[in-house]
Amino acid sequence: MVRARHSNRPFDLLTLTSLIRLPPGIVVVLFFHCMVALLDPGNRKREGTKWGLVSYTVVMFSFVTVFTAMNLNVQSISFIDNREFPGVEGVLPPGPLGYQFFIYSQALSVIPNVMFLLNNWLADGLLVSSVFDLTSGI
Repeated sequence: MVRARHSNRPFDLLTLTSLIRLPPGIVVVLFFHCMVALLDPGNRKREGTKWGLVSYTVVMFSFVTVFTAMNLNVQSISFIDNREFPGVEGVLPPGPLGYQFFIYSQALSVIPNVMFLLNNWLADGLLVSSVFDLTSGI
């Protein structure tokens, strides 16, 4: 009987690379499904393409793509390049988490946070605008 060799590491390289590739892949698949739904003539009844909604969707997916890419970049810099961050005595913990707090106010960390906020505002605005469209006919 042959047993598989197990390592003491929590994740092997294959699992780690699969987890890193997952969020951008989900974003790309969702983007194309939304575009097909918005641009397919079979989904519209006597109406043209709603280009405002198409552009809104493109902007939202652009924001989430920038957020995901920048967030993965911050994770890479923290956990690979600065894994031995000494910390700040009594203020920041040592290691990658301390480094993430250390660079919190730099542009590298601010951009993903701003993209997240802008994307949430756009999503909330889309929901609120659809509520007003439904109640305007009453």
